[in-house]
Amino acid sequence: MITKLDDPSMYGYIKDTGHALRNAYKERALFCDPFVDLMKSHDFKRVYLVGSGTSYNASLYIATLFQRYCKVEASAGFPTRFDESDIATSGAYRPDQVLVIGVSQSGTSVSTIDVMRRAHEAGFYALALTDVMDSPVTESVDSAIRLLTGKEEVHVETRGYQVSLFEGYLLAMSAGHALGTIDDASFEARLEAARALAESYDHLVEQADAWYDENVFELMALTRGYVCTYGINACTAEEAELKMNETYHKPVRGYELEEMIHGPHYALDENNYTFFVAPDGPGIERIPSFLKWYEDNKVTEHVFVVTCGDHKGEFGPKSICFEEEMPDELTPLAMAIPFQIISCRNCINAKIDTRYRPANRTSFAHLD
Repeated sequence: MITKLDDPSMYGYIKDTGHALRNAYKERALFCDPFVDLMKSHDFKRVYLVGSGTSYNASLYIATLFQRYCKVEASAGFPTRFDESDIATSGAYRPDQVLVIGVSQSGTSVSTIDVMRRAHEAGFYALALTDVMDSPVTESVDSAIRLLTGKEEVHVETRGYQVSLFEGYLLAMSAGHALGTIDDASFEARLEAARALAESYDHLVEQADAWYDENVFELMALTRGYVCTYGINACTAEEAELKMNETYHKPVRGYELEEMIHGPHYALDENNYTFFVAPDGPGIERIPSFLKWYEDNKVTEHVFVVTCGDHKGEFGPKSICFEEEMPDELTPLAMAIPFQIISCRNCINAKIDTRYRPANRTSFAHLD
């Protein structure tokens, strides 16, 4: 159960995430069972996930897992990009073969509510994934499934992002198992990996905190930066960009690893910060060549690597290597933590209160 925090700050929600993940794992039948029933009772061939901000970033991850585990065509997009051409064509599929999932933690996102209404009217199956089961987003859909994020009083969502990833992992995996695309042994192994990550999550946060302490003065001097990664961690680059921009107010851009060298690298200078998100697995072999390029060209000294597995000390003293073993599909939950910590603790040190919007600034993206 998610209860009201004694410390309802950004830092408090980061530290409470482990508890929220363990709760989601324990209560997984609450959201997995209805989703499995839905997938088994329909012949979905195409899945669209729509959401804004953190929900969009989480949707990128969940769409990838639907493709891997459920063997359906899936993609994520901003609600405003789910336009009339999507509704008119939907590829080669009948409307009843299309599932549109609107991800909204609060259930009040104006654009997500609108696209769910349009999807429902077009004959697609419209599903809301939200923490608030009587929220506006549930009013124009065929059904809703509970997102066990709990309400965050801070508008900069951290716990909600991680729970959305975790729940998406469990949803896709459970559906794949029920549909026969994941065998029993693989399902049990992946389920155990999720449990282990939830159990060790507090230690992941402790490691990120310690890494921040070791690099605090350099991280506080951040002016602008890139977050570069590959594979399933595309969501991590997007979320890091969002969090550091909206909190510490410094321009940070997320890139796919290779895309960074196709033009944007011309903007690099000694003041730029580059963070390589390099989880253990396919792709990590490319990191040394990028680090060597930075060194040979004397681009900037502000280079950090976020990794895991058996790579401690391999990428220099500024790197963080999480000790826990985890499969590729779960690395985004760990890789996001250092960027949440930077965003949060830089603001604490700079006396920026992330609980409040700027004075006289209202939001038109959400319904009251």
